[in-house]
Amino acid sequence: MQLTPYLEAVARDLERATALADDATRETTQRVAAVLEPGLRLAMVQLLSDVAAQLTAELDGPVITIRMEGRDPSWHITRDETPHPVPAPNEPDDDEGTSRITVRLPEALKKRSESAAQSSGQSLNTWIIQALRRATSTEHSPNRSARRITGWA
Repeated sequence: MQLTPYLEAVARDLERATALADDATRETTQRVAAVLEPGLRLAMVQLLSDVAAQLTAELDGPVITIRMEGRDPSWHITRDETPHPVPAPNEPDDDEGTSRITVRLPEALKKRSESAAQSSGQSLNTWIIQALRRATSTEHSPNRSARRITGWA
C-alpha cells in the first residue's frame, strides 16, 4: 500500500492553507511538511497495524500482519489451519464472552512468543491466553511454595 498519495494530499492541503501567505511563509510551510513526512508515515503505519490487530481479533481465524516493504507497508493474511486445542478439563469454559486488549511488547519478546506459539502449533493469541491462564491459575504448582519469607536472614 503506497502512503505517498496520502502524504501528498496533506502537503496540498498545507499549500492551500497558506496560498494567501507571503513567500517566506509558504516556503516555511513546505519545509515543515517535508520534516513531518516521516512522522506522518510512521503514524499511518501504526494506524494500519492497529487496524490489522483489531481485525485479526474480530475475525478469529485469519491473522493479518503489516510488513514494511521499502518505505511502504503491505499487509499479509495468514489462515490458521491448525485446530485450536480444547481447554483442559480443569479450565472452566468462558461463558462471559471475550474482551479485547492492546498490549505493546518489545520486538524481541514478540518474536520469541510467536516462535513458541508456532512450535506448539497454536496461534499467538491462543498461546498468550494459555500462558495467562497458567500464570493466574489458583492451583499451585509443586515447584512453588505458598509460604513467603520477608526480611533479612
